[in-house]
Amino acid sequence: MGENIETLQEEVELKRMTLRELLEDNEKFKLKIPDYQRIYSWEEKQVMRLLNDVHQYGSKPYHMGTIILHKKDNGEHHIVDGQQRLVTLTLILLQLDPDKEFTLAGENFFSENAHKYIAYNKWLIDNFLRSKEIEAKNLLKYLQFSVLVLSSNNLDLAYTFFTANNSRGKPLSDFDLLKSHHLRFIHLPKQAEHVAGRWDNLIRQSDNQNQDQALARTFEICLFRLRQWMRKRQWNDYEKRKVKNHFEAAPIIPEVPPFGEQFYFYESIQGGTHFFAFAEHFINRYKDFEETIPFKQLHLHLNWDKHWWYRDVMEALLFAYYLKFGNQYLCDASMIINKYVAQHRYVTSRAYLNSVFKYVSDSEVVMMIDQATSPTFFLGELKIETDKFQEQTDLYGTRWRFKRGIESINKQLLPHLSINTEAHGK
Repeated sequence: MGENIETLQEEVELKRMTLRELLEDNEKFKLKIPDYQRIYSWEEKQVMRLLNDVHQYGSKPYHMGTIILHKKDNGEHHIVDGQQRLVTLTLILLQLDPDKEFTLAGENFFSENAHKYIAYNKWLIDNFLRSKEIEAKNLLKYLQFSVLVLSSNNLDLAYTFFTANNSRGKPLSDFDLLKSHHLRFIHLPKQAEHVAGRWDNLIRQSDNQNQDQALARTFEICLFRLRQWMRKRQWNDYEKRKVKNHFEAAPIIPEVPPFGEQFYFYESIQGGTHFFAFAEHFINRYKDFEETIPFKQLHLHLNWDKHWWYRDVMEALLFAYYLKFGNQYLCDASMIINKYVAQHRYVTSRAYLNSVFKYVSDSEVVMMIDQATSPTFFLGELKIETDKFQEQTDLYGTRWRFKRGIESINKQLLPHLSINTEAHGK
């Protein structure tokens, strides 16, 4: 990484610029908001803080932080950091001088949600300016920024430089960067606008990288792990950007185009529209999965200690089953999967996350599900394995509490089983 930063610094220009130089010299900068950026979403407190700052300091030189621009080959400058401030300042200037055009007034706001923020913030700004004396010419003249212009064509290097130099900012998530990566494969502007808007909605509905929401759980807890287990790969679960790196477009032979939209969880990732369709398909399936009885019971009874390590593994395996067979014998599959995974906790005095992953990978449960042509073949094959387990009666502490959680889940699943409960064991 040190070499990357050093390489990128050779392509960086740092300058002090006024707001006028940034917004009015559009022939030089051609400011654009790139597709990977979050939608405009400043809340009232952030807008009011900026308004108070420009009112207090807007008639004398005042430094407003750093703006990071990424210079493209076509002369456009994409805003890597500073979008929210610049858009809000543009809204203020438009309110002060409505007859003048300013860059960013309506740039790239695909999202209906962004339009709502803009409309509300215009109202806030209008109310504030009714009782305060602020002149547009002073803001343009006195508000200053440190502007970093990155000339590198490598977006990942630009992002690395941004995060290394701006620890106060909220970093872009894996899902922001995946959006940028896959939009590069779409060459029709209307199509890009459509899929970008739908992806923004998924990010917003799931609070971006929130581990408790559908987007992150679908990709990180389920799809990522299932795909690794399918290939019997090992990984570091704490590795940064593992989701972003894994779900970028797979390498291809240029002469042989990718085709087909089968939506297997383990298929190679096609760049562009197929990825967005792939993502939406599995997120929608996951949202349906969240409404099932086994899912709700897992999250009700295994949410403490380190039980959630095992809960998430059980959830991922059961999601693979749900993708293959839907609700058919789902409670039966849940009980036998839970029994198989729980055995690792029962016989391990001190569990580690990687050891849990290895246990599941070695078990080949994911491949059992994939190769089964009917639920009965999967249930029968896994039953052979669980029949080998001995009843654990001497557990205490964390393992005893975990066993109680499993027993509580089984109690709720029993009325919904389709086959003899003895097939699963207690």
